[in-house]
Amino acid sequence: MSDGATTSWDEDQRTIWTIGHGDRDFDSVAAALTGHGVQTIVDVRSQPYSRHTPDFTKGELEIAAASAGFGYRWLGERLGGRPVASAEVMESGLGEVAGLAATSHVVLLCSETNPVHCHRAKTLAPALIDRNFHVIHILSDGNATPHQESLLEG
Repeated sequence: MSDGATTSWDEDQRTIWTIGHGDRDFDSVAAALTGHGVQTIVDVRSQPYSRHTPDFTKGELEIAAASAGFGYRWLGERLGGRPVASAEVMESGLGEVAGLAATSHVVLLCSETNPVHCHRAKTLAPALIDRNFHVIHILSDGNATPHQESLLEG
């Protein structure tokens, strides 16, 4: 899907968004999240800091998220891409994401802009789809596309 916040599925179905901040500042990412109705940021970076984009250092991000009206949760210790958590630990993190998604529109945040190159698409999206979630990747231009295994081929 590439038409911004418009969706083609039943709004009652469970959806989890993903986004990579890349080299954008928080305000740019927040605008994209707001455009898609996101309410809670779940940070899935193993190491929640950035020298190049200090807006996304954990402490700064928590403050900016709260100021912009977003909830914030760091789950990188259970859902981060490095090191890969055990299946048991990852299941615990996915359970927490599912619980948050029951009451809020959730986005999984990482640093890699392109989901094809990120554990959001390679590991987390398939696991969430197995839990009957729709997974939608917000791209760097603000548009969104549903997760498809074909994204990872090639």
